[in-house]
Amino acid sequence: MSRRHRRKKKEDHVEPDLPITPMLDMSFQLLAFFIMTFKPAPTEGQIAMSLPPAEEGGATSAIPDITSEKPKKFVVRVTATDGGAIANINISEEGAADDKGRDIGADPAVFHKEMVILAEKEKRRIAEFEAKGIKIPPPKVTIEIGSKLRQASVVQLLDHSVRAGFSDIAPVPLDKSIPR
Repeated sequence: MSRRHRRKKKEDHVEPDLPITPMLDMSFQLLAFFIMTFKPAPTEGQIAMSLPPAEEGGATSAIPDITSEKPKKFVVRVTATDGGAIANINISEEGAADDKGRDIGADPAVFHKEMVILAEKEKRRIAEFEAKGIKIPPPKVTIEIGSKLRQASVVQLLDHSVRAGFSDIAPVPLDKSIPR
């Protein structure tokens, strides 16, 4: 039996071709994608708490409850005539026993006087709480605007509210079916 010995042919060493440029391009595209789409989680808000002094130990009865006071909310309903002028202004406090509020007519000057009176009452109320060491949020005003009311009248009412001393004012449509 004769055996044939096969000799393996020696092949030339082949160097793998690694295209670096396309890989770098792709890595930069991925990096740009992840940077552009990254949405960090919102930071945690400050937790309002009062701790007793260290020498008193763990007495919790001295801790005031500062979250119990909510801001007062005033609702101003403004209806309009067919011509776009103010027909009537109604001021009410949200959550009050008298939910119908008070009609003050159509005069913006009377509205300003009423808002000044409300702002002064709220300043005194806030000062009373601050004297007790309790911080309460400022009052909020929501102006519900009739759909036909002219823009100049809306701006005038907003201006009167700001000049009276309110800072958190939200104009919204009176007709709830109109999207905000």
